[in-house]
Amino acid sequence: MFIAFYLIKIKRGEAMIDIHSKEALEAYVFSEKGLTVLDIWAAWCRPCQVMEPTLKKLEEMYSGRMKFFKLNSEELPELAQSFKVQGFPTFVIYRNGKELGRIIGYHAKDSFIKEIENFMKK
Repeated sequence: MFIAFYLIKIKRGEAMIDIHSKEALEAYVFSEKGLTVLDIWAAWCRPCQVMEPTLKKLEEMYSGRMKFFKLNSEELPELAQSFKVQGFPTFVIYRNGKELGRIIGYHAKDSFIKEIENFMKK
């Protein structure tokens, strides 16, 4: 666990955590209690860029009730492939380390928030 601490990078002023290794993914996403969202993205992906403000809004809205993680598919292609991603962005929703479902592709802010809230009810 001590090693995994050094394998993530927390952006200054932001709550979203970037995952930089399989060990960090296991230590933080799969071990996290409560609801978590793993955003699998790519730098070249325009829908990923457009969704960023919506994710930041969700972080503000659900601070303390939900955690957000990001996995750059270009930085860790083998790890991203292990999720069998069919499109970008892919949002994998977990509760207590177990996958509840996925949201794939661009969604308007209100639609995305409704989908996340549906997962919160499960």
